[in-house]
Amino acid sequence: FVESEPFASPPIIDTFDGTHEAVKIPTRSAFCLNVELCIKPEVREEFLKVITNNQKGSTETEPLCYQYHWGESTTTPNTFYFHEQYGGSNDGEEGFEAHAKAPHFAVWEEFASTNPFTKDPVVCKYKTI
Repeated sequence: FVESEPFASPPIIDTFDGTHEAVKIPTRSAFCLNVELCIKPEVREEFLKVITNNQKGSTETEPLCYQYHWGESTTTPNTFYFHEQYGGSNDGEEGFEAHAKAPHFAVWEEFASTNPFTKDPVVCKYKTI
């Protein structure tokens, strides 16, 4: 596969240590996000507090949140990766829209508005097929 040069530029490969136990989850229709956030070192502790609260609120209070996992890069400090999955109507967008209206997400939005990033967030949205 690699010898066929399938990429326009070399892929960026990184790993992270997750915050959860591995669990097998069946494939299902979902609206998904993969996110990369690069946080300024001086706001790291506040970020960890806010994002832990967002994960807890998402997984414990949102019935359409299927997954919300995140971790820190094993090679680049203060670089965090997220994988989120939401269900509901419109191929899961209903669940993401509910997430964006939740109180714990409002706390995240307030934090994000303080310019805590060293570079723009990278957000990739997709639907499972």
